[in-house]
Amino acid sequence: MERSLSRRPRVAVIGAGVIGLPIAVMLTQNRFKPHVTLLAAEFSPNITSDRAGAMMRLPEHVASIADPRVNGWFKETYQYFTQLYASSMAAKLDLSLVTHYSIYSERVQDPCQKDLMFGFREIGTEEKKILNISQENYAICYSTFTLPVSPYLMWQMEQFKANGGTVIQRKLNSLKEIDGEYDVVVNCTGLSSKELVGDKELYPVRGQAMLLKAPWVKHLIISGTEGHYTYIIPRKDGALIGGTLQVDNWSTEVDSSDHAGISERCFKYVPSLVHAEVLDEWVGLRPARKQVRLEIEDLSSNTAIVHNYGHGGKGLAFSIGCAKESVMLTEKYLGEKGFYMKSMI
Repeated sequence: MERSLSRRPRVAVIGAGVIGLPIAVMLTQNRFKPHVTLLAAEFSPNITSDRAGAMMRLPEHVASIADPRVNGWFKETYQYFTQLYASSMAAKLDLSLVTHYSIYSERVQDPCQKDLMFGFREIGTEEKKILNISQENYAICYSTFTLPVSPYLMWQMEQFKANGGTVIQRKLNSLKEIDGEYDVVVNCTGLSSKELVGDKELYPVRGQAMLLKAPWVKHLIISGTEGHYTYIIPRKDGALIGGTLQVDNWSTEVDSSDHAGISERCFKYVPSLVHAEVLDEWVGLRPARKQVRLEIEDLSSNTAIVHNYGHGGKGLAFSIGCAKESVMLTEKYLGEKGFYMKSMI
């Protein structure tokens, strides 16, 4: 105990995406004043998070998810981006508040975040005609936030470095490689945790998307009809369209049949996209798990691992809520090990 009180705690965050970076920033502002190191094999703009659609949308069936923490994670994150949007930072991050249309094959239960979202309502007959939505489909509308992830990650990294955080580019094959170097390790490695910690519950959900030069698109569309996952997300100078939800598909190559299917479905909703130039096209693997793993694992008397991964396609939407819980678990452990704010330099 006395040994711990004589120095500042050492904390490492592994993974520099939308899950890991906010945690690293929060830890540099923490009352325990730890030395914080960010470890990652790759950084933005070369990671999975950079390719994410990135919107504040919670699955409508979330009430049936086993983990009751999900609603809280989303609410914390949504409130965080609401505050960012109301600040001068919105311009730097290209954070937008857009009209969002969700389309279903049949009527669904209202989402649990109904009262949180701005302007929630059901879409009627005339509006469906304008939006090329089948009258047989059920559709709802509300306003929500979307942003390209790369500027957001760059801003988070700027904060981390300004707060004195240390950045190390390093690929870990096992957590044993850094055993004893840190008091707490926060594991935010996403799909890599399948190998890094041997989590057999992790699996990829392949997504394919393309960026079109279509600055006239100003609203967001998500459709789950006819067994397909389709989205059109406005960007500053274009539209991001997709997608696919291919479970256990590890391929990162662009598939021509997926390209054709995405184009056909998106052009149905916004016919003018047929004239848009394709600026980029890519594949990303979402790190999915039946349940997000967010827990602390005490490996020895001097080290603990906080796991935070398995968010699937909801990494950004859960990120801040999960970050706060990860920091809380870290604080609790450090307190139990004898680190106190009054002993910090």
